[in-house]
Amino acid sequence: MCKARKIILAVTAAVLAAVLLVAALLLFPLTGKKHVEVWSAGQEFDLADIQTVEKTDDDFKILLFTDTQLWSDLSENSRCYEQMDALVEQTQPDLIVTLGDNLSAFASRFSIYNFVNKMDSYKIPWAPIFGNHDDEIPVNSLNWQGDQFMKSQYCLFQKGPSNLYGCGNYVVNITENGAPVYSLFLLDNGRYMEYDNGETKEIYMGYEQIAWYEWNVNGIAAAAGETVPSMVFTHFAPPQFKEAVEQYGVLNEETGVYTIPQEYGSGVCAYLPGCAPVDSGFFDKCKELGSTRYMFCGHDHENNAQVTFEGITMKYGLKTGPSPSLWNYAKEMGATVVTIGSAADGHPVTIEDVVMETSDGNNG
Repeated sequence: MCKARKIILAVTAAVLAAVLLVAALLLFPLTGKKHVEVWSAGQEFDLADIQTVEKTDDDFKILLFTDTQLWSDLSENSRCYEQMDALVEQTQPDLIVTLGDNLSAFASRFSIYNFVNKMDSYKIPWAPIFGNHDDEIPVNSLNWQGDQFMKSQYCLFQKGPSNLYGCGNYVVNITENGAPVYSLFLLDNGRYMEYDNGETKEIYMGYEQIAWYEWNVNGIAAAAGETVPSMVFTHFAPPQFKEAVEQYGVLNEETGVYTIPQEYGSGVCAYLPGCAPVDSGFFDKCKELGSTRYMFCGHDHENNAQVTFEGITMKYGLKTGPSPSLWNYAKEMGATVVTIGSAADGHPVTIEDVVMETSDGNNG
């Protein structure tokens, strides 16, 4: 057999093996462990069931990564990881929260392994939620991705009750001397759905999620002897974010950019927040219970607005990393730092964007 023919056969065999591997991955995706926890509004609340992170210093820093969208481009992944490393080094957080779209549609199962290893390398508690792109990976179900998070040494992720919408509805209490001073609600709303008019848009917060949120807020308050302030973290913005931008934002007719005046907040929306076209009542429930003071979201890469609306401050996390450059039009990239201050000052909260890179190539 001539040398050229051997080479052709070897290449053909390699290509065929790759095709068969891809086919096997698509035909037999990783589905993860079956999740059977069921919640009922009538069940007894136990504060000890909620994970805690102890606040040991005057300031407690939460670093928000969002829309890292790690995928098949290893060079972009490397740039993103370098940015994350620098952000952790610069901000020295006590907790890291990822606001979804951790991976992108072209990611492999190895992408999640690398992501978990990177996050664990910081040796800091971290709490992820899922976004729409995390659910677009044909070989890795969200349930399986959740299993990988739960194997992590430092990850606080919990799948949450199986009769709630999504995968990853859970609570983390920030405690001081063992008592909760802030509750963090991490809720999964990062998927699209087709509505009655035929449009495919962001999904609304599930009614069962709202009931579960209320049960936890009331349970924590009863255990603590007072209503504990809280923050909500989701991938999609609530509909009220769009309403607030339309009401308070100053629209530039030429660019379509909304600028938030200082009396209402800060930052810009390059376009109106991507949110559900219907309101399932979550924001109103938050107002009614009087616990949630802040809501954080991702999804819209070019938006960094912060606006206070009807007593609740809503803020976009700053997009982290360049991935995927094909559809990343963010003008600034980095992260957002949320700081809970000292008890002596009443645990004030400050929010700051940390810009590490701009679209024109300048580094922060």
